Amino acid sequence: MDRFARVRTGPGGLLLFILGLATALAQPPLWVLPVLWVTYPLALLLILSRTDWRGSWLFIFAFWWGQIIGGMYWLGWVVGVDLATYWWVTPFAVLGLPAFLALVQSPWWLAGWFAVRQFRLGLASAILVFAATAMAAEGFRGWVMTGLPWGPLGTVWGFHPVTMQLSAWVGIFGLTALTTLSAGGPALFALRRPVPAIAVTVLPLIGLLGFGLWRYDRVQERAAAPTDTVVRLVQPGTNSLARLDDAGKQRRIGDLKSMTFSGDGSHDVAIWSETSIQFFIDYFPEELDWVIRDFPDNSLIISGGLGASPETSPTPTNTAYALTKDGIAARHDKSHLVPFGEYKPWFVRWIPIAAFSAGSFWEGPGLNTWTIPGLPPVSPLICYEMIFPGNVIKAGGPRPEWMVNISNDGWYGNTSGPRQHFIHARFRAVEEGLPMVRVGGSGISGLIDAAGFVHERIPYGAAKAANLPLPHALPITPFGRHSRTNFWMTICGLLFFAGLIRLRKNPTHYPA
Repeated sequence: MDRFARVRTGPGGLLLFILGLATALAQPPLWVLPVLWVTYPLALLLILSRTDWRGSWLFIFAFWWGQIIGGMYWLGWVVGVDLATYWWVTPFAVLGLPAFLALVQSPWWLAGWFAVRQFRLGLASAILVFAATAMAAEGFRGWVMTGLPWGPLGTVWGFHPVTMQLSAWVGIFGLTALTTLSAGGPALFALRRPVPAIAVTVLPLIGLLGFGLWRYDRVQERAAAPTDTVVRLVQPGTNSLARLDDAGKQRRIGDLKSMTFSGDGSHDVAIWSETSIQFFIDYFPEELDWVIRDFPDNSLIISGGLGASPETSPTPTNTAYALTKDGIAARHDKSHLVPFGEYKPWFVRWIPIAAFSAGSFWEGPGLNTWTIPGLPPVSPLICYEMIFPGNVIKAGGPRPEWMVNISNDGWYGNTSGPRQHFIHARFRAVEEGLPMVRVGGSGISGLIDAAGFVHERIPYGAAKAANLPLPHALPITPFGRHSRTNFWMTICGLLFFAGLIRLRKNPTHYPA
């Protein structure tokens, strides 16, 4: 530990930033997982080597800032929607938002640092504390203000259904804790304790893989079994954020209709992406009539569109519609809006700059479960409403039998952003025990069963329509039933074992 204490704060902060940046290599779509077992031990040893809280906090902030920048670099492509006007916003998007998120997370690991020194915990106990507080930090990042739980560390296990199964009990944040615990294990080699180092590193991985093999073997057949409902995924391969005149908007609808009705008509519902319909069809009856006038009998389409709020002076809404030949059968107004993109956060409303003062969407009343004749009950989710663990199903209502996520990932560009978004969809399916159907204008679209297996995946930028049978739902998972309880029980369990190890060993003395 002494050699780490000799690292000066300035160069050390830069090193922690680089280590955090490197951890992004483990995230989808690269999956270079071994990098975690190098970066995390070094980061934890350097953080624990600090003798004052300021140096510790700087190291923690630098590590997480680098990690979030590496995982969300695609934010720079968002500005490209109107680069000529908003080019100057790029550093705020690429560096500023990750810095804010790192500030939100860093107090949790700082609290862990204080606990380790106050109770003179050994390194094994310290790793358990940092695993627990890493989980708490990511959960807090997903709840504070509007929340943005994008790219939690647990997503590194999204490359195969087997490694995702534990999330049905502890959620994606629980996998973050398990990963932090295992990745921190090699730090014990620095104390020349190979047996504990190997145990802390390997046992969580054995648990993750063993549980995954056991559960996946039990549920995969049921999860993959088809129902009688056939869904048609319609991906036009275009960015629905592109600015079009009325003629261009009509051509888009015409193209979507052509892709939808060009098949044999055997599907029960067709799904279009977010903002596919850019006419106010619930406010102007003539525009609704134009969209549905040539629908075949018994047709049903779930589509994103622009809506109008139920107010005297209506505000635009980001809305999902269920459309039939007779009109609007159901609607869901997006309730979890994107800061800056869909509403103005309170702390920037005073800034007289167009980038911070654009018009806002109306916030919908909350999640919905649609019960539409001829269709199993479904939870509609618009874009990033889907990334919030434990908050994708309406509380207190009937349980849906599937989820549908309509999105527009064209603003991410052909980067890791759409791939990461698709991984979030897979984890929500496993956590809730429900199949997920996801459609984006430019991709990535697909059908995921309740065990996380991908039955269809339409690549980014491809134009394709595909008919697929909707898989069966599984019984409600422990996480789906008690997501918040399981979250805190996992954290408390890790802290309990940290305390138990401390009671069995002599206290560790840290330099003052």
